[in-house]
Amino acid sequence: MELVSTSVGKFTADLFNKLNETNKGKNIFFSPWSISSALALTYLGAKGNTATEMAEVLHFTQAAGAEGSSSVARPSRGRPKRRKMDPEYKQAEDIHSGFKELLTAINKPRSTYSLRSANRIYVEKTFPLLPSYIQLSKNYYKAEPYKVNFKTAPEQSRKEINAWVEKQTEGKIKNLLGSRDVSNSTKLILVNAIYFKAEWEAKFRAQDTDMQPFRLSKNKTKPVKMMYMRETFPVLIMETMNFKIIELPYVKRELSMFILLPDDIKDSTTGLEQLERELTYEKLSEWTDSKKMTETLVDLYLPKFTMEERYDLSDNLKSMGMHSAFSSNADFSAMAQKGDVMISKVFHKSFVAVDEKGTEAAAATAVIVELTSAPITHVLKFKVDHPFHFFIRHNKSKSILFYGRFCSPLE
Repeated sequence: MELVSTSVGKFTADLFNKLNETNKGKNIFFSPWSISSALALTYLGAKGNTATEMAEVLHFTQAAGAEGSSSVARPSRGRPKRRKMDPEYKQAEDIHSGFKELLTAINKPRSTYSLRSANRIYVEKTFPLLPSYIQLSKNYYKAEPYKVNFKTAPEQSRKEINAWVEKQTEGKIKNLLGSRDVSNSTKLILVNAIYFKAEWEAKFRAQDTDMQPFRLSKNKTKPVKMMYMRETFPVLIMETMNFKIIELPYVKRELSMFILLPDDIKDSTTGLEQLERELTYEKLSEWTDSKKMTETLVDLYLPKFTMEERYDLSDNLKSMGMHSAFSSNADFSAMAQKGDVMISKVFHKSFVAVDEKGTEAAAATAVIVELTSAPITHVLKFKVDHPFHFFIRHNKSKSILFYGRFCSPLE
């Protein structure tokens, strides 16, 4: 499981930096876990250079202690033992097993919060997938290939896929695929959907929420509904880098939201530049290590917010080094015998809503438990009234399920 959480974490930082190139000063929100799962399911069918590039971009090679790859399905026995990642060396298998383990942990039935992740392969019904690939995808990813009629009914197939995603995300992700995204030449679409909803361990009181300015930059503000509570939370103050981190646990502490907040906006931009220059998975892990954080009494001000983002990640992934998977010389021969399989698009749509009761990512009513605390002299003010980064982590596995940057409230 640790292999996968490390590779997903490294991919998180890479993808954020890539998205940031074209979204300067804008909100960003995505699920690295969801994207990695869908690509890992594709990687399961990749061989040769296609597999090597995918493994490198997804950090499967470093995580598994291997250098190159040819994913799980079928070792090539005759070649010299060089850069590869196959069952003989166990690395690819370890990655896929790690995903299986984590999928099981994430989808464990529980009453305190909802967290569900689902994978599905939609394949043109006349297109033959290899039995070995079908078996492995079921085993590792619980991804049953689902036959649809792309060739003569692409629009019907698109609606079918969108309906499944909408159902898996409790209606939060609608129309993942647009009318131009599916055509009669579509062979295969891999979909991963993730839905998360949880209540805060310590809830905000609705009567304490009021309108306050959110500073977009040094001289620009927008009104937000600002929530407030006084409570004890794990905090890390990074004086050398001028920002602080707070951990807001959800009920039962199986998951937490971490907020990374610059001390102030120093220039005409968002104030996040220094943090973003330093952003790596290793740093994130170090900053959010429970041994480094101190339980601190905090006056916490946090905006209620909703974000919904949609990305076509194809160009991002190509420029990160995943070239051949998208080209006509892609090698997905561990998935299908016909040689014309390639990834055409990778779409990702994500949703998050944060309010007094908790977070819905992917509204419902809940009982608000009022918490009172005795007055204490020293309180840290943690006022989230300017741009910040946040992420939602599965604490046991240290896996980053969602990552975002909030720069501006929606209109």
